[in-house]
Amino acid sequence: MRATRRFWVLAALAVAAGAWTVSIGRPALLVGVCGVCAWLLAQQYRFLAALRETSASLEVSQRCSAARTVTDATTYLTVTAQADSTGSLVLTVDAEPPVAADGSVAPLRLEPGGTEARGTYEFRWPVAGTFSFGPPAVTARDRLGLFEQRLRPATERPTVTVEARRPQTVHVGEGGDPITAGFGDHESGQAGRGLEPAEVRKYVAGDAVRRIDWKATARLNETHVREFTSQTDRETHLFVDHRAGTADGSPGESKLDYARHVALAFVDHAEESSERIGCQTVGDEGLTGVFEPRADMDHLRQIRRHLNAVTPIEAAESAETGVGDRGAKRVRASQTPTAPERVRTTSQRLAGENSAFASRVGPFFDRPDAYVRAISDRPLFRAVDAEPPRLAGVQWTVVVTDDERRTELREAVKRASDRGPVLVFMTPTALFEPGGLGDLDAAYDAYLDFEEFRRDLSSLSGVTAFEVGPADRLSTVLANAPDRRTVRPR
Repeated sequence: MRATRRFWVLAALAVAAGAWTVSIGRPALLVGVCGVCAWLLAQQYRFLAALRETSASLEVSQRCSAARTVTDATTYLTVTAQADSTGSLVLTVDAEPPVAADGSVAPLRLEPGGTEARGTYEFRWPVAGTFSFGPPAVTARDRLGLFEQRLRPATERPTVTVEARRPQTVHVGEGGDPITAGFGDHESGQAGRGLEPAEVRKYVAGDAVRRIDWKATARLNETHVREFTSQTDRETHLFVDHRAGTADGSPGESKLDYARHVALAFVDHAEESSERIGCQTVGDEGLTGVFEPRADMDHLRQIRRHLNAVTPIEAAESAETGVGDRGAKRVRASQTPTAPERVRTTSQRLAGENSAFASRVGPFFDRPDAYVRAISDRPLFRAVDAEPPRLAGVQWTVVVTDDERRTELREAVKRASDRGPVLVFMTPTALFEPGGLGDLDAAYDAYLDFEEFRRDLSSLSGVTAFEVGPADRLSTVLANAPDRRTVRPR
């Protein structure tokens, strides 16, 4: 119990009055002062008696309108306070929302003699994550405001899981053709659409187009499909890139939103199949999250929470270039190191020249380790390269990124393919450029450039690359180029 300021003011006045009566030689007036003190003690006793009776029957409950929601959505919290009787007390109930909840909370008031009070509060959730409401704080006061006591009645603490908004029209496919089956299918033990290649055979009527092995078809000059065998001992290593470039796009429809959609689908599949999955998220400065491969539910929940919470890491303004976030990002994207084949070609050409330019630039191309050092310092390559090979079973690598850092991605995929099959999911920058699709010809040309790179990745041994993006935008780009050849995977 705590005496309020009002109580101490009255007590101080009573003491002062007593001292004054003594100083003027009128002790008879002390009777009045003693009466005031007795009245204060009586009020304290009444408060304590009412507090015991009220706290014994007080019940406070909290109910949230939704246990799961998405960012920027609204949920409602209903707080109810009930007691057999509050007697002469005034109860004030203050809800304690988590810091991440955006909304105002007005105190809930239960008047003297009342038995129930209820209030509903609206909250908006601007960030993803899992958040819990705290227990409501109940303050009991007497009618005169002389005494008060804080109560913490036992009550449930609602938890709200906020997930990032997922795009509404998601396309995952090759060359504009969507994948008609879910990626990450698990096999039952017979040949068919599985995950581990078994054999290539000739196409027969009724075979799904998605099972056509385009590489074998081109090599054998006749349509072939690939059969797959089951995999019961598989481990998936998921790498999700959320560097500055993944911020491209509108809120809820950015590159990262589409990448997150794919990554969460693999986590969902791991839960359904009880397969081990690990996850690493990559930012501009390196790893931002590491989850070793496991298959338990708590592990999967942690990965989901982390994936829902990651945001694009925007580049700070560069003092040297004088460009902001987007400009700095484009500068970095253009600084991709030159591939070894091009280095050798350039070096040979410069060796045959007798000019000042060749003499100054030539030594830089004579360093065979420059390319290796430049690539090995890139965050995504570093993360993939550091992943140890699995000693037994099948190790799948899944890389979810965009197409801005192509040389780094190609080398990372090549390194991962040494350990097992690799799936690459890329968001084409052509579909997320600022200004939308105002210039369809330019967008189509940029998409064709992306498609050439995707096919190049898919041509690597053990690698399959897919495009991920807004289905409506992609269909608009392809549909408005009638005089061009339709893009098809090879």
